Amino acid sequence: MKIQTILTLTLLAGLLCAGTARAECDVNVSDTTVDYGKLSNSEVTSQRGGVYTLDEREVRVNAICSEPQAMAIFISDDSGQRRFRFGDSGDILISAQQAVLDGKPVDLGKTLTHGSFVPKQERNRKKLLVLNNDGLLPVHNGEVPVGQQFSVLLHIRPALKPQQQHPQDEEDLLANLTVQIESQ
Repeated sequence: MKIQTILTLTLLAGLLCAGTARAECDVNVSDTTVDYGKLSNSEVTSQRGGVYTLDEREVRVNAICSEPQAMAIFISDDSGQRRFRFGDSGDILISAQQAVLDGKPVDLGKTLTHGSFVPKQERNRKKLLVLNNDGLLPVHNGEVPVGQQFSVLLHIRPALKPQQQHPQDEEDLLANLTVQIESQ
């Protein structure tokens, strides 16, 4: 059995602004397709512990606004679950780090609220685990600063559970992630 694994990042640019101030914002990713090629079933089932993790890949996300804004980068898929899904039997682990706002390193915070960016009550960090529909925020001294350019590096690592694979000649494992910028 051959399992073809492909992880695709799709891009959706969005903008939410508060009040009358409106700025044009754009978001881009360094690599819109992360392709792991074909893996044999023996490669997947040879891992101990019941989980086979693929090599970690890095994708840089850049958000640019025409005027200084408070902004958040939201990452989501259409699974409706808190974790990112990879095919029917796997997950995608995503961590974010190396946050930069207007050329200066900043801490990362997370928000689940759209339109009003309220950092979750967790310690701001240099590295965060990202779950489905989390918003990544630049944080400085516990607050969300305004800026024109916000950048973050995503580390992407798919994990497969071999015992859940269905024996067939070839199976496409796909994940479509949406990256969206919101500002206020």
